[in-house]
Amino acid sequence: MDRDADVIISGAGPAGTIAAWHLQKSGISTLILEKSSFPRYKVCGAGLTHKILSIIPFDLSEVIHTTVHDFRFSSGYTDVYTRTSELPLMYCTMRDELDDFLLAKAGEAGARVRTSEKVTEISQDAGGVSVKTDKGVYRSLFMIGADGASSRVARTFGLNSDIEWGMAWEAEVKSTPEMLQKYACTVFLDWGTFPGGYAWIFPKKDHFSIGIGGPAHMARRMPAYYEKFLSSTGIPVLETISNRSHPLPVRTRKAEFHSGRVLVAGDAAGLTDALTGEGIFWAVTSGIIAAEVIKCSLDRENPDLAMYSERINSEVMPEMLEAKHIGALFNAVPLRIHHWVRDSERVWRAFGKVLRGERSFIDVPLAFGKWKFLWNPLCLLASVIQKRKEKKYMNNA
Repeated sequence: MDRDADVIISGAGPAGTIAAWHLQKSGISTLILEKSSFPRYKVCGAGLTHKILSIIPFDLSEVIHTTVHDFRFSSGYTDVYTRTSELPLMYCTMRDELDDFLLAKAGEAGARVRTSEKVTEISQDAGGVSVKTDKGVYRSLFMIGADGASSRVARTFGLNSDIEWGMAWEAEVKSTPEMLQKYACTVFLDWGTFPGGYAWIFPKKDHFSIGIGGPAHMARRMPAYYEKFLSSTGIPVLETISNRSHPLPVRTRKAEFHSGRVLVAGDAAGLTDALTGEGIFWAVTSGIIAAEVIKCSLDRENPDLAMYSERINSEVMPEMLEAKHIGALFNAVPLRIHHWVRDSERVWRAFGKVLRGERSFIDVPLAFGKWKFLWNPLCLLASVIQKRKEKKYMNNA
């Protein structure tokens, strides 16, 4: 079969570019098709956890704006306290800078990149995949759909089922030099105020990223929550640089993540953490798995991507599902957890370890010991309570 690349990747976010880098390093040719011109803005708090840095194969220091050691917690805009960690808890960047950096690395590794080119049709046959764009037609042996929450690849091949939608609503704002300096190492987190979601402030090099995350069906209440939260922080806004929203796809159960010679990764696969809304780590993780599986498939007489779905379901989805369980528990009793983090060194250390990636969500039920059998019923009850709180908030707000 005449082909333009061994693998075509739709989308130049972290999932697609990391997959391309690994494939190219293995001698597998890739073509990245991206509908936007780069660099391009993307709604994202762009907080990088320590565990992300451990799996990205190059130094990100040139795109890291700030290193976070402090978390300033509030609940209901009040009961404010700050917790500090000697070890870095996270690192803040901007997604346009990070994505542009990763795309450049993929290009340096040998990946062909075509930006401002939108994929319009995809089909596959026994010999490979055909991809039509607004500028041409391309052929490959395999395709990776890393084209975001509204993935055309996922829709075309029916790989977008069992997804629950969240929403991120974010503004980039200029503030005073004094405030930027004062909170250069601090993340603000207001939880327990907005059922099913939270508000954040991430410090960047010359501004703050301020946003709300929560269930998509509550999106119309996010602007009012944003205004109250911002007012409660005392941070003066000199200029609002941008103000946008973006959908957050959360996979709710194990599923198929491939179809024939096509697979989906990152947001296209619904791999967003239901508890935090974080998706960069899982985008990178799924991109690495995609590259590994395709490399193995090319060595076989009959290429098969079934191993990709198996690995996502065994290595990623357990964390996704526990994140959803923990999120429901938190939203059922947020004030209690708020106080635990404030008053208990053990809980604060556990919070830091999970955030840094030293502990995983699937470790949480183990803390119940002999009472672990109560975990699933407790999570189910918490989910019911959370839904009732969301409904009440929407009716009363």
